[in-house]
Amino acid sequence: MRREDIAGPLRAYLTPVAGRPHLLAMCPPPTPRRLPLGQSGSRDLMIQANAALDRLSDAIRHWPAPELVTRTLARREAVQSSQIEGTQTDLDQLLVYEATLGMDGLPVDVLVTERYVQALQYGLDAVRKRGRSALSLALVNQLHAMLMQDAPDDFPKGAYRNEQAIIGALGSRPEDARFIPSPPDRIGAAMQELERSMLQYRAGEEEQSELIVVAQLAIAHAQFETIHPYKDGNGRTGRLLMPLILAAEGYPPLYLSGALLRSRNAYYDALNQVQIKGNWTPWMDMLCKAIVESAHDAMSIADDMTALVQMWSEKLKSYRRDSVAQRLPNLLIGHPVVTAAQVAALLDVSERSALTGIYALQKEGVLVQGDERKWGRTYYAQAVLDRLNQLPVPPKIRAW
Repeated sequence: MRREDIAGPLRAYLTPVAGRPHLLAMCPPPTPRRLPLGQSGSRDLMIQANAALDRLSDAIRHWPAPELVTRTLARREAVQSSQIEGTQTDLDQLLVYEATLGMDGLPVDVLVTERYVQALQYGLDAVRKRGRSALSLALVNQLHAMLMQDAPDDFPKGAYRNEQAIIGALGSRPEDARFIPSPPDRIGAAMQELERSMLQYRAGEEEQSELIVVAQLAIAHAQFETIHPYKDGNGRTGRLLMPLILAAEGYPPLYLSGALLRSRNAYYDALNQVQIKGNWTPWMDMLCKAIVESAHDAMSIADDMTALVQMWSEKLKSYRRDSVAQRLPNLLIGHPVVTAAQVAALLDVSERSALTGIYALQKEGVLVQGDERKWGRTYYAQAVLDRLNQLPVPPKIRAW
C-alpha cells in the first residue's frame, strides 16, 4: 500500500507505522453518515434490495415453522462465512457434530464453524431482546471472544490487537500489501465512533434520517473491516454484524455469506476499493445483489421444505397421529441429521420409541442411516440436506 495508491482525499488519514517510518497505515476516516454523494452505487439495486427484504418479511409470516427453516439457514451461514476464511467444513459435517455432541473424528474446522453458530445465536438473542441498543462494542467483543475461544491462551480474545496488521502482503514486501489498517493506538477511538454513528444508529437523528437499512449494512461492515480491530477473526465478526443489524431492525434472518463466498475475490476487491479509493459503488452493488439473491434463496428453500413435509405427511398418514413417525418429520427441517438420543430429547419420548419412529421413517425413505463406522449411528434427512446444499438459482435483477 503506497501513498500513490490512495485516493487524494484519503491521504490525510495515512500515518507512518511506529518504528517503520517508510510504511504507511490507514487511520480509519470517520464512519460515513450516508454514502458519498454520487457514489451510492445503483439506486435501482438499492430499491430492489430493500424490496427483497420486505418480501422476505412478508413471506416468513406464512411459513409453517419459520424457526426450523431459519435454524438450518443459520448453520449454512456459519459454514459459508467460515469457508470465506478458508475452513473446509461443510454443512453435513457441522450437523453431524451437533447431533453427536462433538463426535471424535470430525475435521478440526468443524469446531471453528460451531463457534460461529454459537456467536450468531448469542447476538440474535441479544438484539431481539434489546433492539439496536444491544449492538454495543461490548457485544461485538463478546462475539469475537466466542468465535476465538479455542485459540491459544495468549491470543487476545475479545480484545483489540496490540500490533500492526498488514493485509495481503505480496511476498516479503509489506509496502506492497493490499491494505495496512489502523495502528493499534487508533483502534479504540475508531470503534467508539463506529458504535455511536452506525452500530447504535437511530433513524431521524440529524443527517442520518435517510439512511435505509441496506446502506447501514454496507457502511457498518466496510467500516469495521477498514478498522480491522482484532488480531484474527475480523472477517467473521464483521459479517456477523449484518444479520444482527437486520434482526435489530425487525427483519427476519437473512444470511449473505453464500453469495459473498461465490464471489470471494470480488468481495475482497470491493472492500479494498472503499478502503483505499473511497469508492463505495462496487461494494454497494455487490451487497445489494447478495441481498436479492439471499432473500430469494431463503424463500425458495422455505417453499421447498413446506412441500417436502407435505409429501412426507402423505407417506406417513397410516401412522398414529401421536407417533414419533408422525411427529418427527416436521422437526427434520431444523434438524436434518439426528441420533436416537437427540430424537428422544426433542420429542420427550424414550430412546426405544425414538428408534421405532426412526426405523419407520427409514422404511418410508424419509431418513437414511449414516456411516456408523465413522460417526456413530446417525440418520440423515437426505432430501433436506440436498436442498440446502444446492446452489441458488440467481433471481432476475431488473434493469431500469
